[in-house]
Amino acid sequence: MGYGSGKIVHLLNSIRMSKLKDQFSVAARDLATKLTSLVNYSATVEVATRLGIIASDNSELSDLVTPFVTAESMMSNKSVVTMAMTQTRDTAQEKVLVVTRRFAPKWYYNNLAATATDILNASLEPHSDVRVSHQGAAIEMTTMSIESLSSHRFDVTVKDSVGSEGKPVNIVFIRVKYFVVTTETTIPVDPADFCKFTDNSKHPIVLTLPAANAGL
Repeated sequence: MGYGSGKIVHLLNSIRMSKLKDQFSVAARDLATKLTSLVNYSATVEVATRLGIIASDNSELSDLVTPFVTAESMMSNKSVVTMAMTQTRDTAQEKVLVVTRRFAPKWYYNNLAATATDILNASLEPHSDVRVSHQGAAIEMTTMSIESLSSHRFDVTVKDSVGSEGKPVNIVFIRVKYFVVTTETTIPVDPADFCKFTDNSKHPIVLTLPAANAGL
């Protein structure tokens, strides 16, 4: 009876963890490696300072990754694995995933200070730059044109394959990322590293720069 109930608990945990499919929905062994890299990179003084990562956030993640990695390492010898060990690992995994799925977007994907290189060094999936789908429908690749106007303003227009202005089907808004080149700055090779952006759902997408940026 105890063995049977243990299997049921394990199954329920697996179902709960499988509801959200993302880059962290991998085998526990692979997840342990990924999270170890994420913790180590994020805790590097230079990285934490440059990205502005709050110390308490790093500590929270590390405090959950450590027991998960420890529990997973004990599973390597299958001959000694017990249901209790599996339950301990699964519980630790469930807890760390909750924090990881909050930590990664906050400090890497939605953090303007984080570059595409930071994302890779933290063992996270890079920003996608390919065609994707939404609710089973393909999202059309667009073309973009930019018109420079007075008052340091640029009008950005997105067009579909037949030249019509507007957002592709299933797209709510368009994000335009840009980089202002100043003296002694290096233009990032990867547009994902452009540090400024504007979001807009109407056309034209108006990009207005400060007067101090005139001529740059």
